[in-house]
Amino acid sequence: MNNTTPTLALLEKFVDQRPGLNFADYGDVRAYRNESAEITRDRSDFYELLRVASRIVPDLEKKATEYLTTSSDRLTLNGDRLQYITGQYFPTEYRPACSRVLVSILWREVGKQLNEKPEAVGTAHDIRRAIRRQLSRRVSRLYFS
Repeated sequence: MNNTTPTLALLEKFVDQRPGLNFADYGDVRAYRNESAEITRDRSDFYELLRVASRIVPDLEKKATEYLTTSSDRLTLNGDRLQYITGQYFPTEYRPACSRVLVSILWREVGKQLNEKPEAVGTAHDIRRAIRRQLSRRVSRLYFS
């Protein structure tokens, strides 16, 4: 019996955790609410990318595990846990870090699929265009512009 938690479930759990915003770190209610709203949008971005990646990438679970164990990014898989190294401010960084994992996997997979077609070259522009058709403007602008 395998007791390891699937990597995608770990990513979802990591994204779903409370950001831990401290009201005392903000000068006023407006700044606090703006930051909180942006963090919530980051969660939606992750789930949008996950839906698209699930459709496009065969064996997404395996590729996510490989990426997180071999990457030198701030978010890595350490045994059965995700480890994140904070840059400036954890509450605003951890959800986009999870999104970047999916973006990297999508980029590689779509590039590979385009290069398998005889009429396609698979340039960066072609990859962006193929992925952006399936995403909202916000996610396209943030991760594929």
